Formats: sequence, C-alpha cells, structure tokens
Amino acid sequence: MALLLGEPLSLCNTTTTVELASTTKMEVIAHLVNSPVTWVLVTASTAYIFYRYVTSSFSYFSDQGIPGPKPLPIVGNMWGIWKANLPKHDQNIVNKFGRIFGYFDGSLPNLWITDADMIKSVFVKDFDHFVNRRNFTLRSKVVRKFLTLMRDQDWKDVRSSITPAFTTGKIKRMSVLIKECADRLIVKFDEIAKSEGKIDAKDQFSVFTMDVIARCVFGMKIENLGSKDDVFMRNARVVFNPPVNKTPLFLILFIFPNLLRIVGERMFIMDEFKYFFYLLEDLIKERNLTNQKYNDFVEAATETISGYTKQVNGKTMPMWDKEEVDETVIAQSVLFLLAGFDTTASTLTNSIFQLARNPHVQEKLYDEINSRIEEFGQVSHEMILNFPYIDQVINEVMRFYPALPRIERECNKDITINGINIKKGVVVTVPTYALHYDPEYYPDPFKFDPDRWSPENKANLNSYAYMPFGMGPRNCVGMRFAMEEIKIVLCTILRQYRFFPVAETPEEMQFEDGMLTVVQPVFATVGIEIRN
Repeated sequence: MALLLGEPLSLCNTTTTVELASTTKMEVIAHLVNSPVTWVLVTASTAYIFYRYVTSSFSYFSDQGIPGPKPLPIVGNMWGIWKANLPKHDQNIVNKFGRIFGYFDGSLPNLWITDADMIKSVFVKDFDHFVNRRNFTLRSKVVRKFLTLMRDQDWKDVRSSITPAFTTGKIKRMSVLIKECADRLIVKFDEIAKSEGKIDAKDQFSVFTMDVIARCVFGMKIENLGSKDDVFMRNARVVFNPPVNKTPLFLILFIFPNLLRIVGERMFIMDEFKYFFYLLEDLIKERNLTNQKYNDFVEAATETISGYTKQVNGKTMPMWDKEEVDETVIAQSVLFLLAGFDTTASTLTNSIFQLARNPHVQEKLYDEINSRIEEFGQVSHEMILNFPYIDQVINEVMRFYPALPRIERECNKDITINGINIKKGVVVTVPTYALHYDPEYYPDPFKFDPDRWSPENKANLNSYAYMPFGMGPRNCVGMRFAMEEIKIVLCTILRQYRFFPVAETPEEMQFEDGMLTVVQPVFATVGIEIRN
C-alpha cells in the first residue's frame, strides 16, 4: 500500500525533474542564441562560406601557370573600371602581364589574349567552341532578339536571315541615301567655313551619322536634325550615354548577370530606348498597309527575314510567323542604330583629326579622290570601289582608334588550345587597343602610317592582329555598310574642304572615361576652309 501510495509521488518527482531539465535546456539555448559569441561565430562562419564561394574560381588561372592581376572578392579585377580610361587601362595591363593572362569579372574567369595564334583559334579555327558572346539576359522580347545577344542556333538562324540585307545590290541602293546625307553635311560645312572657320568634328559627324541612320533604317528625313527641338537625336544621345555606365552599378552586368532579369529593364531599357521601339512598331504597321518601296534597311530586313525558311516533315515552311518577323526586324533595326551610330561617328571624327594632323596624307587622298572623280564623274558607290588609298587611310585610322575597346567570346564546351584549358562558361577577351599597338605586329605602332596597308606591305601584316569589326563568322554583320558610309562622306567633304589644326586641336585624341561599349572621343576641334 505504501508502495502504491509512493508511486504517484515518484512520478510527480520525475515529471518535475524533466520539466526542470527542459527548462534548463531552453534557458541554455536562449542564452546561446542571445550570446554575442554565438553571433560572432555564426557571422564569421557565414562570411567564410561566402568568401570561399565567391573566390572558389580564383585559382583557375594560377593552377595552369597563367599570370594575371590578383582579384578581389565579389568584384574580381573590375573595381574602379567604371571611371577608368579603357584604352589606357587595357594597354597598361597587357604591357604588365603579356599577351595571355587571366582576369576576373567578379568570380567569372576571363582569359585575355592578344596573341594572334590564339585569336585565330578562338575566333576562326575553333569557332564552334566559341559561338556565343557573353550571356546578358533581359526580359524584353525584342531586346532578346538583338543579333549581338542571341545564342547558338537562334543566332545562326537570324544571322543567316539578316545577312542578305547587306548584299552589294542593297548597299548600292542605300548609298544614294548616304550621299544625300553627305550633301546635307556640305551645306552645314559651308556655313561654318565661311564664319567660324573651325568645326567640332565629333558633333558634326554625330549629326551626319544619325541622319544616315534615320534615312537608311527608319526611312525618315528629319529637317531639324541636331537642333534643340530634335527628339530623335535627343533620345539617341541618352541611349548611347546612360548615366549608369559611369557608376559602380554597371558592374551588375558582369558580376551578377542574373539580376538583369530584375533590374535590367530599369537600368538600360529607358523611355528614350523605348522611343525607338515604338517608332519602328508604328513604321512597320504603316508599311503593312501600303506597297510603297523605300530601299531602306527595314524593307530589306523584312524581305530577307520573312523569306527565311525551315523544313517541317519534308515541307518548306517560313521560319517565323508575322509577329516574330516584325519583332526580329524591330530588334535588328534598333541594333543597327546602337551599333552603327557611335562607331561610325567616332571613326569619322578620328579620321578628320588624323588628316588634319597629317596634311601630307590628306593631300595625297585629296589628289586620289580627284582622279577618281575624273573617271566616274561624281562620288558614288562605283567610285569608291577598288580605291586602295582610301582603304589604307581608313584601315590605319581604325587600327589607331578601334571603336570597340574589347571583343569577347564565351566558351560553350571545354577545349584545350596551346596547352591552356578553357572550360565551358569562361569568357575570352581581346583588348583591341593593346592588340593594335603591339610592336611585333605593327612596327612603330604610335606612328600614323597608311602606307603600312599598301598592297606591297599589307602581305607582311598578320590579319589576325586586326579586329576593328571583330573576326570570324560572328564579326560585324554591318561592316560593309559602315565602310560604304565612311568612304562616301570622306570623299564628299575632302574634295571641297581642307582641314587643319587650330589652337583647340589636341595633340593626341582624348577619349571618354567609363565602361563604354564604344570608345568615344571627348572632342576634336579642327580648322576648315573651302578649297579653291
């Protein structure tokens, strides 16, 4: 009985003991959770794990014995790049580490090369391993159809469909529009030559190049182009110089590319950008209602893209439906604007600057132009064909000042080239300024010398060390149009004007700082006078 009576007492004591133990454990846990030591340990452990994660790739190049600058966590080697002068930055780093070295965009390995044999392998010989450019993904359906952003088979299909829009016949038809724009520039140059006697070449050629794009792409003739009331030019200037390019926010593109899906629209697809999308949408809708011919890029691209076919069960079918065709045409037309404005305007600015600084080259080119005019009667598509000296001058200008500071390819499958293991996902970059100023490829590289491109000397140059338009199957699809435009306007203005240095003309061309996709001159003021 006593035993039975004692049992409840024993159970009660046990329960009390368990409760006390449980309470003690909770107090201990609470104490540990609230302890500064615990938080220090958790924070340190988390930081260590994060550090290991973001630096896990940093041995990629050193393990292969490849030199390169020491990267920092998170940013890699990109800290401060938004305020650097890219041509100088890239030349300095290549001079320090050589023709092949490792660089890090955040934690992404980036193999930099200025070795011509490596360039040949990446861009031509082993192109199937390097089909794509760096992967930037935005939500906009139209932007994703930019030829420069498309990948793999999608890129191959659109590239194949758009290439016929740049045939000799189509460029010849557009050359008439280019000449009309050059003649409009002459009117402006006449006014300046008779008044101030000097021009801001960058400003004048920016207006001219936009005039060509408005005519040849959008089918528009803008009478007030370049004025304060010109909405077209005003929007274009914002698109080409977004404020984010000169801030650390630009690093998001390279360090956290997946964030582009979230913040990319706000950062890069601004209202000024959308202006051109809407303009082209309205243009295409209007043209769908008429049968009028325009002989411009939108018409040519619509024709070639809509005519591209595929095989389905033995039947030939259109590759894309009407909506997809329109989206692709809009995308390539906006890309034409993006790729063809600053690159061409900068090349023309640099050309006039060098011709003003090298009067013997200018006079020789002037004499050659006059000889061609005597043969062909006027500046035209036929007149600029097989014109060696103007090719020499332009080639040297583009060697001296390549518009694209860097050209990239992304490895899509593992490959070993010259003993270097390049893994899938690794980016390969060619810094064009460093390449074009390599004394092994171009003796006395800081001398402006068009004769290095003469027929008798050109054979001595390494063709894989010259990349103003990229190289290989994924080079610039609009290269021939750009050359047509540059030659026509140079021939038009040089036969009527002489350009020369003035007090404001810099000794050397100065370029904008920042992470720019196109190297832009700060300014280039030169004197101008009408030739007798």
